[in-house]
Amino acid sequence: MKYKIPFQYPSDLQVTELRDLLNKHAVKLEYNFDADFDDPENHTLTGTANELIGFHRDLDGPGQSFPVSDFVEYIQDYKLEA
Repeated sequence: MKYKIPFQYPSDLQVTELRDLLNKHAVKLEYNFDADFDDPENHTLTGTANELIGFHRDLDGPGQSFPVSDFVEYIQDYKLEA
């Protein structure tokens, strides 16, 4: 099952680091170049639940406790049709 969720680009994240995370977790970024830099409604990530969880865990960095069950519940509203 794939999900397409809103994404707010972190201002302190290097573009190359973002690229590496996207590739590592097979997550697709759809970036609207006409939108404001930090507008979460215009940028999206697409992937499976596990791909998105891995991406966000790495994005949060070491030492952070990622709330997997809350995240899985959150993405249910963003399921893509099969």
